[in-house]
Amino acid sequence: MSTELGKYIESIRTQMELSQRQLAERAGISNTEVWRIETGQRKNPTPAVLRALAPHLEVPYEELLIKAGYIEETIDHSGYTEKVFRDDKGNVVDILRRAKEMYEKDSDWANIAYRISKELSEDDISAIKAVAKSLLNKKKKK
Repeated sequence: MSTELGKYIESIRTQMELSQRQLAERAGISNTEVWRIETGQRKNPTPAVLRALAPHLEVPYEELLIKAGYIEETIDHSGYTEKVFRDDKGNVVDILRRAKEMYEKDSDWANIAYRISKELSEDDISAIKAVAKSLLNKKKKK
């Protein structure tokens, strides 16, 4: 994930005659986060942040995911398109397998997680992630 994304976002934002603060307010994120992305200080903006920015930059969410390196490539097959996703370390992630495993283990939790990603603010999602990471770290220490 590179500053290519930051330059791309900055270019669109300036063409739209938006300040960093205006874009941030519209997307519901901090203007510091926009600044960090544009300057390359934020190497790994979360997909949720990119999803929040996309409609206000008038670009498809998928395009920002590609620029950020989350979708490494798109392969057109007969009748469907395959998207290859990578995590923040560059490893290929099998999203469908992970979602299926999550659903099979606890369908209620999978549905709640889906609703969280669609319905809650970025701040609420960050708080939930912090609690979950804390619980996982606590478990590792035992």
